Amino acid sequence: MADENPPHDTPMPDAVSDANKIRAKRLAKLGGPPPASTPSNPPSTSSTDPAASSSVPQAAPKQSPPAAQPTTASNPFSQLGMKASEKPASAPRINIKPKPAEPSPARSATPKSQEVSLEAWTDRTISQIFRITLDPGRTKDAHGHRLCFVSGVRSDLEESGSPLRLTPELLDSAIIESAQSKTEGKALDYLLGCWKRICRLLRGMHNREDPKFAVAQETRRLCFNYCIFAATMPEVMFNEEPHAENPLADHLLVDPENDRGICHDFLNEAVSRFEDDDSVKDLLVEAVEELSRRLSKMTMNDDYRPYMLAMRNFVRYQPLLVAMAQSDFFLPAEIEAPHIERISLLGPFFTISPLQGEVAVNYFSSHSTRDKGYIQNSQRSLRLALQTHQDELFDIANCFIKTKESREKILDWFALIINTNHKRRALSADPKLTASDAFMMNITVILDRLCEPFMDATFSKVDRIDINYFRRSPRVDIKDETKINADQNESDAFYETNVGGTNNFITEAFFLTAASHHYGLEAASARLSELSKEIKYLDKQLAQMETERHKYISNPMNLAVFDAQVKKMKDRISKGHCAIYATQGVLLDETLQARSMQFMRYVIVWILRLVSPSTKFPQGTLELPLPAEQPEAWKCLPEYLLEDIGDNFKYITRWMPHIITSTQCEELMVYCVTFLRNSEYIRNPGLKSSLVRILFNGIFEVPGRPKGVLGDALFAHKFATQHLLHALMKFFAECERDYQKLPIRYEIFQVIKCIWPNPAYRENLATEAQVNLDFFVQFVNLLLNDVTYVLDESFTAFTQIHDLTIELRDPQPEEDANARQEKEDKLAGAKDKAKNYMMITNETVAMLKLFTETLSDSFTKKEVVVRLAHMLDYNLALLVGPQKSKLKVENMQEYGWNPKAMLADIADVYLNLQEKQTFIDAVATDERSYRPEYWETAKNILTRFALKSPEQLAEWDKLGEAIKKTKEEVEAEDADLGEIPDEYLDPLLATLMEDPVILPRSRQTVDRSTLRGMLLSDAIDPFNRTPLTIDEVIPNDELRQEIQAWKAARLAEKKAERAAAVSGAEASAMDESQ
Repeated sequence: MADENPPHDTPMPDAVSDANKIRAKRLAKLGGPPPASTPSNPPSTSSTDPAASSSVPQAAPKQSPPAAQPTTASNPFSQLGMKASEKPASAPRINIKPKPAEPSPARSATPKSQEVSLEAWTDRTISQIFRITLDPGRTKDAHGHRLCFVSGVRSDLEESGSPLRLTPELLDSAIIESAQSKTEGKALDYLLGCWKRICRLLRGMHNREDPKFAVAQETRRLCFNYCIFAATMPEVMFNEEPHAENPLADHLLVDPENDRGICHDFLNEAVSRFEDDDSVKDLLVEAVEELSRRLSKMTMNDDYRPYMLAMRNFVRYQPLLVAMAQSDFFLPAEIEAPHIERISLLGPFFTISPLQGEVAVNYFSSHSTRDKGYIQNSQRSLRLALQTHQDELFDIANCFIKTKESREKILDWFALIINTNHKRRALSADPKLTASDAFMMNITVILDRLCEPFMDATFSKVDRIDINYFRRSPRVDIKDETKINADQNESDAFYETNVGGTNNFITEAFFLTAASHHYGLEAASARLSELSKEIKYLDKQLAQMETERHKYISNPMNLAVFDAQVKKMKDRISKGHCAIYATQGVLLDETLQARSMQFMRYVIVWILRLVSPSTKFPQGTLELPLPAEQPEAWKCLPEYLLEDIGDNFKYITRWMPHIITSTQCEELMVYCVTFLRNSEYIRNPGLKSSLVRILFNGIFEVPGRPKGVLGDALFAHKFATQHLLHALMKFFAECERDYQKLPIRYEIFQVIKCIWPNPAYRENLATEAQVNLDFFVQFVNLLLNDVTYVLDESFTAFTQIHDLTIELRDPQPEEDANARQEKEDKLAGAKDKAKNYMMITNETVAMLKLFTETLSDSFTKKEVVVRLAHMLDYNLALLVGPQKSKLKVENMQEYGWNPKAMLADIADVYLNLQEKQTFIDAVATDERSYRPEYWETAKNILTRFALKSPEQLAEWDKLGEAIKKTKEEVEAEDADLGEIPDEYLDPLLATLMEDPVILPRSRQTVDRSTLRGMLLSDAIDPFNRTPLTIDEVIPNDELRQEIQAWKAARLAEKKAERAAAVSGAEASAMDESQ
């Protein structure tokens, strides 16, 4: 008998037959018509079962295949993909059997004890888990939980003569009867609580060979089956109304540890059944879709955290994550931009933000009564909440990215968002036609973070960004985007050729992120600027409206309409201020901006390697100028790659310059200098000027950096000292036809002032001026144009202010109110004009002073020196001549106007050129403005106010004497020449020609120096306006020789006459003396 199996391992056939009969009988009842519905009780929120509270947590064991079920007319298990005839070999079977007559002598006591213990344990465990009982007198368990008396199960056991004990074979009947009793609410609420209890029990069972473990596993399997039944077919199984929406959605929002919540064990079990049962997968995906729909109606003001927690739990399960990515709602077809954030599966999760209108109003309403500290604290708290939310969004997105089967789907989703929101950067874009700032900002932040793994400090992976991305079926659509240096036809032709291969993830992420910055972060910043301007305008309108209220006092109806309009405008202004504060709060996130700056740094390095691949910047140094032949791929890139660099840096330097590192500054400086030096690489003038603006914004003084964030790099970096000044002067000339040339040149002047103290710049400039004289002469000519223009505009404005102020102070008796109002308007306009121009005037004159000191040869070339001298003489006459009183206005400092400082600067220009005879000749021949007495008056002012040192005043006297002497000589020569023949006169300036040339197309003859001066400003024939260069003119040597001969003859004739006159006078004197 020693080798016999223990009695409890050999099931009794009669007992097994009885249990199966009972089970089949109960399941057969399900084949009839659905029972009438009954109202459900409130769900129970039972506490954790103390019997299992001490169990050690561990992963739920893998479930065995389901046990075989008896065949019925309508088998509910077929929903789970199970055939009624299947009988898994490993399914545990607990049999009800009578006591054996003669147990084995060798093992008689132990098997009996085990059998009793196992059956009692099974009965007790099932009772505790499902809170059911076969004893009508037992209403509560040992922990005080209410028990449901399953009378039907007891009756079946009594009819079959089986022991009154609960077994897994009876669970089908017991579960249905208990759930239909509604003792713990709806069936799903009840069964989820049972599921929690059985899972806790299993986590505490470590011996998988123990028969109790098999009982618990079978109990767990059945419990899950009925949870699915309760969720999918409650009307069939539990006499409940069909669900109007997915029933798991509510349970996903509950804490997973709560009895009504969906725990990880449940999700693990569900995921394990995906391959065999699509209904489980569909149920969970539909639950997430339902959560997404609910969240789409919520804001950050609402309790959105449970939704985020549910989604974060779901994406931890790869099969479930893949199933979500395959949902029709994940990437809806033919969806419009504003609907993506509401309808797509992930959209509502990415929309939660302080930028939602309701949130902004909630935090920043009554802005006029809030102090600055309150607003800043509100912004800070919202930033912290948003940072936490964005961390969770990144966690979700990263799970999709890391899973191969879902990566392509989420990249397609990002691309859909970007490609449908191009209108966000349109002029006066309609917010109703695009996605919200809240949604797009979150998208940008998440894409930035997805790029972080490959954006290392050494740029080791930057070369993996494939330039052929846009020629290989790209996700990002740039067809309608303006290209860096190609028109539409050129770019279309370039992109028609498809390049083989596939795009790697780094390339996809890089270009998606670059586009999201343009349509997300930078678009939000641009909208903030537009909104600020709009609210400022509305504030003025409101103030104007409120002054007109008295007009409607007498008419109550009109007054009511007026008050309604005022209230409407106040509400609009209030909402606008709320939106401004909320947007500022989000944009002032230093972490966000630091990530953005880091990405722009990668864009810069990638761009510089593209145009100069051999240097491997930043490890190598770029060589300028760049190759004349530009890469076609570069020319056809979207220009927003460059635009966003400037916009991003502009915002950061204004609000948080301290986050910019010195390395980033150097890379940014190299980028700006490179494309200013090779401006032909960029087509858009505005894009070129943004490079100057980057440098200009970078030299603003900030705490700890008196030269600004870029000042040190611009001042001393070797690359800058070699190329910066030439690049700035080149663009100074290039922007001549830009309608904003004066503001651009003002910014250029500021940068030059920052670097000018470094002698290396001046030395390089002087050296280059010797070998590239024409370039510098052109620069000088344009600088003179600006000086002449801004001085004239400024002084004209001051004259108007002076005259109008006197007229308004002493009005005429017959002057009416309208005439006075007109004068006041003119005065206000003149003041604004003076303020705007004086800022540019001061800087332009300062630049003239700096450059005449270093480039005196360029300023004294024949083609420019006359204009320079006459301009200086004219303005000197205005400052010290009889009209100087008209430049005196009240509150001169308000306009930045200091006549003495202006006189000192102009005097410096004179002194810088005092050694150049061509300059002295040009001043002396200025018959319109030069007066020796003005020279003396200027000296007296310079002396009286100590504007110049004694040495400089001595030089001023010396220069004045040289000019006076030259003037006398010139006047004497002019007198000797007398009437000049018309054919010898320059037709443009009416002066005697020295080097006449014939224009090739108009065949007119002009002096070469006159033509050179004109071509510097406009390269056309002045007579027929056809294109013309100085190289095309034909020297008129015959006429030149004729003029020289005539001049020599006239001067000789006059000289002889004077000699004869002197001789005659001497002879007469001798005669008289005799």
